[in-house]
Amino acid sequence: MSTPALPAVEKVGAFIIRRNREELYELLLFHHADMPEVPLQIPGGSIDSGPETAVEAVHREVREESGLADLEVIRKVGVSDWFWPEGEFWVKRHLFLLEAPRETPDTWIHSVGGCGSDARLRFAYHWLRPPIEFRLTGDLGIFLNPGHLPELYSDAS
Repeated sequence: MSTPALPAVEKVGAFIIRRNREELYELLLFHHADMPEVPLQIPGGSIDSGPETAVEAVHREVREESGLADLEVIRKVGVSDWFWPEGEFWVKRHLFLLEAPRETPDTWIHSVGGCGSDARLRFAYHWLRPPIEFRLTGDLGIFLNPGHLPELYSDAS
């Protein structure tokens, strides 16, 4: 998809999975602990201008937004070009699949680090084995399917 001559912002998103007790993969999701009206999300954010790569950005964003560090990047899932109507700019989002250790807590609340607009917000995390009809808002839904993330939709891995 080609983007018109509007400002563009480079972002990353992290589909983070872990194996549960039944050896099935689950997806890490969060909601704003203090703003229940905000829909479920995955960790992600902007790539810093300068020498930061998309992989470096996804690791930084995951650490700042969830407290998880040194997760293994399994693969790049894809790139989406998405128009952000409220800001009237295009978002080019690089999405990655990462795996967390089995012993990662089932739930936790994390205060966002860094100096971005979400600094000090509280994100409440949990794992979900998404049903096929489960959707995320915005451009993320195009990747949340068996074709892009087969780990989440198989009976056992």
